[in-house]
Amino acid sequence: MARKPSYAFKDNRWLYVGFVALGVMAVWFGVLLGNFLLDKLANADPLPNVTVGGEGSTGAPDSKGEVKEDAAEASADFPGTIAPNTSGALYKVRVGTFSGLTEARKAEAALQAAGFETYVLGTGSGPYYVQVGAFREKQNAEALKKQVEAKGYNVFVIQ
Repeated sequence: MARKPSYAFKDNRWLYVGFVALGVMAVWFGVLLGNFLLDKLANADPLPNVTVGGEGSTGAPDSKGEVKEDAAEASADFPGTIAPNTSGALYKVRVGTFSGLTEARKAEAALQAAGFETYVLGTGSGPYYVQVGAFREKQNAEALKKQVEAKGYNVFVIQ
């Protein structure tokens, strides 16, 4: 006659140890994956179509505060929209270089209070930058740079 299976802990302890080890490895893998994705998100460039004026526009305001679209960039298939950036070159307008996130957040809050759309870029160890805009055309980036410099900030444009 067959022996009746025993369900005592001492007989199945390696099964339980295996399940605990599998759970610990799953949590460890989740933490690694989460940190990897957060790093990618923190280092990602913002979307290339940054709007400064009204909706659907991608330019800096002129001296009268009006935003003009470049006629060469308008999409022929969909009037009123902008053709996608095929060159991949962006001119990014950034304010300052900050060693700590706290200083960068303070500058970001001050710029937002002045009416600019901003975001902080950088890694966990620094340096941090406050980005005010990104443009396909250098003259648009330079126009925004002048506006921000008029508020008393140290501004630079990078490609």
